[in-house]
Amino acid sequence: MTGFRGIYRHYGAQYDSHMTKKAVLRMLYLVHRWLGISLCLLMSSWCASGLVMLWHTWPRPDENGQQHAHSVLVWPDHVPVLPASVYTMRFQSFRIGMIGQVPVLTLYPQGGAATAINLRTGQTGAINVLESGINAGRYVEALGGQGAPQFDGLTTDDQWVLNTHGRAEGFARFRFQNAARNVVYVSRFTGDVVQATTEQSRFWAWIGAIPHWLYPAVLRKHPLMWQQVVIVLSGAGVFLTVTGLWVGVLRLRGAWPFSPYKRWHFVHHVSGTVFGILALVWITTGLLTMNPAGAFQSDPKKIEPVRITGAVLGQDIVSVLRQIIETAPPDWRDVHSVFVGGKIFLSVMKADGHGMRLDKALQPTALTPTNIERDLQDFGLMSPPQKLIFLPEADAYYFSKDTSTRHFPVLRGIAHDGTYFYLNAATGQVEALIDRSGQRSRWFVYGLHDMDFWVWLRHPLARWSVVAPLLCGVLAIFLSAIMISVHRLRRHRQSSAVRKVKQG
Repeated sequence: MTGFRGIYRHYGAQYDSHMTKKAVLRMLYLVHRWLGISLCLLMSSWCASGLVMLWHTWPRPDENGQQHAHSVLVWPDHVPVLPASVYTMRFQSFRIGMIGQVPVLTLYPQGGAATAINLRTGQTGAINVLESGINAGRYVEALGGQGAPQFDGLTTDDQWVLNTHGRAEGFARFRFQNAARNVVYVSRFTGDVVQATTEQSRFWAWIGAIPHWLYPAVLRKHPLMWQQVVIVLSGAGVFLTVTGLWVGVLRLRGAWPFSPYKRWHFVHHVSGTVFGILALVWITTGLLTMNPAGAFQSDPKKIEPVRITGAVLGQDIVSVLRQIIETAPPDWRDVHSVFVGGKIFLSVMKADGHGMRLDKALQPTALTPTNIERDLQDFGLMSPPQKLIFLPEADAYYFSKDTSTRHFPVLRGIAHDGTYFYLNAATGQVEALIDRSGQRSRWFVYGLHDMDFWVWLRHPLARWSVVAPLLCGVLAIFLSAIMISVHRLRRHRQSSAVRKVKQG
């Protein structure tokens, strides 16, 4: 009797273990199946829109049009009476440009919103939208477009400006009834064209960037809600892909055709096994772009330009402004301040498109790495052994993308805390700061997600020949999942109908 009990315990334990594994696997298959049915459309949308974004990304203004939006500066006879607070506040930069027919001084304080001052009247605040419309018209004309700008209200949460710097103050929106259907957004504090779209660019965004980023205005204008929605959905996508890879490996066979499935199930199994890791990488890095729990969040204090520029008193700026007006140069289009460690320099754009760098006495001054190094060492940003490196082309962190254009050449330096900073090699203006968190995310998040580790991968030919085929392989996983889901839901509906008939 004891022997039979021992045999029962041995084989019974094996049987129980087998049934437990079978139950776990069954649960795994069911979870993957129904989660896949729920998410396959979203996953397919992410892949298809990613393909579109290889060539058509988010709309952005044309740089040449932006330059020509401002006319040549028309100076007042003297500096107007300015608010007393302007003289005592500290500012990290300023600029002078035309908004329509009005010369405007825009001041950027160390903290808070920009201040615009009408240099004819001394009045502070946003400039009349009619003047902004003149800049919008010049922008469209520079692109070869026609038509009069039609004011379409002030906006802070329009679909196309949801992530545009300065939108809290509201942009003036102008529509043009021309062939391109231009819509132009102008800052009432600088006259800059901050965003511009055409009928074509809006179309591509609606099938590319907007579904890929889950970016409809109704959701994106609530940043925290948008972030949580993306985190939850992409987290579910990660779980779906992990379970799919698990199932796919378990069901592999050792010989051709390597899969027990037929038709769409076969396509899903094989494409998932081959491209599943890549799908997991893309979905996981998409999740990480949201910085869950601040995983790759940059320190705002480390990437603020004021670390390099320093700040100066408003009275010093007014002194420079007085010199400029007295000199009354006839061919200046735009004036940008270039502060380096609290020292004032100017970057001037002339009507012919050429620029020059001046000191605060309005004397031409060449930018040399040695002088900048000394200023930054005095300012405490760099140590004496540190040197600025001249970069005529991109490096691992500073390079142009579809969504942004970088300007070259630049001077690259490294701050005490490891933050990389890039200065325009002609003017000294701050182009970018990238702290250690930004450097990590470049490799572990955006490099993997965008597949742009090397220069050659950013070339259009590489996007066509390498990235697009890989994306198509991942897309095959989810398109086949849609077909399987349709078939499964149809069978489920038919089974439910049969049961109801039998019960009836």
